[in-house]
Order: sequence, then C-alpha cells, then structure tokens
Amino acid sequence: MTIFQAVVSGIIQGLTEFFPISSSGHLVLLHNFFSLQEAQVAFDVTLHLGTLCSILIYFRRDLVRLLTQEKQLLISILAGSIPTFIIALIFKNEFESFFGMPSLVSLMLIVTGVFLIVAYMRARSHERNARQRAAPGIWRALIVGVAQGVAIIPGISRSGATIGTALLLGVDKEEAVKFSFFLAIPAILGAAVFKINDISTGVSGRHVIYFIVGGVCAFLAGIGAIRLLLVVMRKNLFFLFGMYCVAVGMLSYLVASR
Repeated sequence: MTIFQAVVSGIIQGLTEFFPISSSGHLVLLHNFFSLQEAQVAFDVTLHLGTLCSILIYFRRDLVRLLTQEKQLLISILAGSIPTFIIALIFKNEFESFFGMPSLVSLMLIVTGVFLIVAYMRARSHERNARQRAAPGIWRALIVGVAQGVAIIPGISRSGATIGTALLLGVDKEEAVKFSFFLAIPAILGAAVFKINDISTGVSGRHVIYFIVGGVCAFLAGIGAIRLLLVVMRKNLFFLFGMYCVAVGMLSYLVASR
C-alpha cells in the first residue's frame, strides 16, 4: 500500500459510508482495482472507525440530548441494533466470503440503487399525503435494524438500507437520516469488536502510517458527507444516489465480468 492509496481509500470510505451508495462495495472494487490484499480487513476497520468519529463529532449535541432526554429514541436505537447483531453473528462468515466477488458486489450495488429510487418515490407519496412520522418507534426500528443487518453484504449500502427502509415506513426524511447515523454507532463498534484479532495482527510498524492517514481522511470526508447528505435530503434529491448506484453497479459488473 502507498500513501496515495491510503488517502483515496479514506476519502472513498468517508463519502460512501454516509452517502447511501455502499462503502463496503466501493472499497471492494477499489481494492480490486489497486490489487490490495495485505492487511485489507484491518485497514477497512480502521477506516470505519474514522467515519464513526465523524458521527460522534458532528452529532455530539444530539448525542448528549439522546442520552439525557430522548429515552424513547435511545430505546429504539438499541432495539434496532438487536437484529443487526443477530444477523452478523449468524451469517458473518458467509457475508465475508462475498468480499472476494467483485461481480456480486456490482449486482448488489444495482439492487441498492433500485431500492433507493423506490424508497424516494414512496417518501414523496408520504409527503403529499402528510403521513410522515417524526421518528421510528420500536417495531419500525426493529425492521430498520434487519435492513442494516442485510447491509453487511458488500454492495448493499448500510445507510441506504436504513434510510430507505425508514422512508418506506413513513418516517420523516431528516429523522430517517439521523436515526440511520445513530444506528451506525453500535454497528460500527460491534464490527470493530468482531475484527479485533484482524486489527491486532494486521497493524504492523510499517502499516501504521497508512492506517493513520486513511483513518484521518475517512473522518474528514465523513464530516463533509454528512453535511452534504442532509442538504440533499432537504432538497429531495435522494433519487440521485439510486441512479448513481445503478450506473456504477452496471459499469463495474461489465468490467469484473471481462
């Protein structure tokens, strides 16, 4: 790995973790392009921790309010995390095997794109009928948590699955984004715990600088991505992410199949 590759990987992770276009899918395709194999899992976990810091910093006031005042929302987040962890525990090895299949990742990007477009259309219908809910309750949180669990498959966007599912359930679009980010915190921490052995064995002296550079770039790009995503949601341009996923998925599938 080079510094340039670490920087590019960090930026891609920071943008795609919060944009609903699949960070894991883009990292698989990027690593395939760079022909990276060495310390890949540990490096990817480091990038995810960088984006976790983006959430903690950007939403620090909301998180304080969540822990001190919004008990019902906190319960919903904890409830939504349960199916995610169950799915991860049961299907961890199966899903990890998909990381070496660029063609499958490309197809999952197309699935993500179609899902986002459908969710956008449904959300617009909810807006016209004034049926949006301020935030998901426990049962809707559980459904969103299942969607997040399925998003362990590379190419299925975690934020796309959670935001899209919340929109389909009639949750207000900005609340859907915020809930998706809050739900990411235990998910990313849980993934890091799962990969603790890979991190400890994958980080050697000569890799440390790449890990630091990648993590910092993921953090900075993540801050920018959160800001931009909130603007996109307010302007009702969410469907653009769906079109992007379909286009990238089709292109990458053609390349991977050659």
